[in-house]
Amino acid sequence: MEKKQKNILIISLLAVVLVMTVGYAAFAQQLNIDGSAAISSRWDVHFQETGASYQTGSTMGTTPTGNITVEKGGLTAEFTAEVVSPGDTVTFTVPIVNAGNIEAVLNSMTLSGTDVDVQPDGITAISKDGNIKYTVTSPGTNVLPAENGTANLIIKAEFVDKEEGNENAFEKTATLKVTLNYVQAQ
Repeated sequence: MEKKQKNILIISLLAVVLVMTVGYAAFAQQLNIDGSAAISSRWDVHFQETGASYQTGSTMGTTPTGNITVEKGGLTAEFTAEVVSPGDTVTFTVPIVNAGNIEAVLNSMTLSGTDVDVQPDGITAISKDGNIKYTVTSPGTNVLPAENGTANLIIKAEFVDKEEGNENAFEKTATLKVTLNYVQAQ
């Protein structure tokens, strides 16, 4: 019986050595992988500062003024309107450009101002500072096609009647900051 156990042990050891030899031979082979990859996607959605403009209107013959400050290469802009009398309006237009090669979708719009109210549809927002009311309407399309897709953000500032109980408040100037968040289209 002892001889039989020795034979089994020797055969087992030979099998282990054979497996190790085959394993070593398999791992000793040289593996060469050649290739390259290039990513050609480009994300570039931004306000176009050079196309930003505003138009004024007045029912009293006064001339309101406006100012637009656009974050370079980004989607944040600050709007300042200076109104003189009830009925004055300043309408700002800021182009949004998709200069990249990935289709973009408007995900959200953030406003920082006074008394901000975003409408349930998420498209229109109102900010009121004393007697100056900003109405922000998101671009006409939520999707910006790749390769120079464009849309316009339109913001209207207007001198509105003073609220009851706040007759002595008179704001001549109000500022609103708008940030758009675009994401890759699915």
